[in-house]
Amino acid sequence: MRVEEILPAGMQRLGIPASPGQLEQLERFRLELERWNRVHGFVKAEGRELVIRHFLDSLAAWPVVRLLEPRHGILDVGSGAGFPGIPLAVVLPDSQFTLLERSSRRAAFLRNACILLGLGNATVAEAQLRELDRRYDVVTFRAFSPLDRELPLLRSRVAPGGWIAAYKGKSDRLEGEIRDAGLGTSEVEVHRLVVPFLEEERHLVLIR
Repeated sequence: MRVEEILPAGMQRLGIPASPGQLEQLERFRLELERWNRVHGFVKAEGRELVIRHFLDSLAAWPVVRLLEPRHGILDVGSGAGFPGIPLAVVLPDSQFTLLERSSRRAAFLRNACILLGLGNATVAEAQLRELDRRYDVVTFRAFSPLDRELPLLRSRVAPGGWIAAYKGKSDRLEGEIRDAGLGTSEVEVHRLVVPFLEEERHLVLIR
């Protein structure tokens, strides 16, 4: 399977009803990231691995995130090269995304990507989490920090009735993070994510 065929095939497996325009946006984003990545090394992946470990991994949470209420405003903390924020913004056009990134170089890439893709529902905030002065319906992240380290700060940026949605890996390590964060079972939902073409444990942790 060619690299450009992996993403549409994976999205079909995830049940994401992507339009030709959305598939074109994601492919354009992949090509732009590959171009910047050769110079700046934003992610340690390219080609097939980039699509599976970053694009499809981000999109694997779509079946869960799309059902969250409310989810009008979504904050992607430590967006980096745009994951999971940009792929989710493409397939959730009815949500407004803020891509939070403290690195000026990465923030510049994110702004460029949003313009290139015509993402009217995504903006970039070049700042640290503690510097934000608003709250969001959903606060999500993939590679930010262990749950216990930043949980109070993350919670302070969640609107009443909102959610923290954390991408995590193996269940045994995840159980330790939940325990160290002092979270009870009634506060947490753990959803197993199936990332197409990836034979690794992935989970989405929801904290209300």
